[in-house]
Amino acid sequence: MKILEQFVDCMKRGDNVGLADLFDDYGVLHDSSLIKVGKDTMHLEGKMAVEMMFHHKFGFNGGAFPIYSVKYQSDRNVWYMIQYGEHIVPVSVDLCSVTEKGKIKRLNIYPL
Repeated sequence: MKILEQFVDCMKRGDNVGLADLFDDYGVLHDSSLIKVGKDTMHLEGKMAVEMMFHHKFGFNGGAFPIYSVKYQSDRNVWYMIQYGEHIVPVSVDLCSVTEKGKIKRLNIYPL
């Protein structure tokens, strides 16, 4: 399974540990899709930050965020619809860079 497929799978299952393991120890996850639901942009630096934030996000959400209509554009880009409470937001996920070991160095999520 390719890294973006693993990312989507972890998001769908609410697996914060698996999600964090996709990232390098100093990897960055930058998510500006949250502005569409009136929240601040989420910028996480480091595998531990990803694990802790999504532990809380999945916990407060009661589990994984529903994700619909997944369309892989390439090995480095996927589009999907994600549900934040009552809001459904179309997003584009861009895998900007990976390490030699195949871990995410930077991943950006933008609203469409």
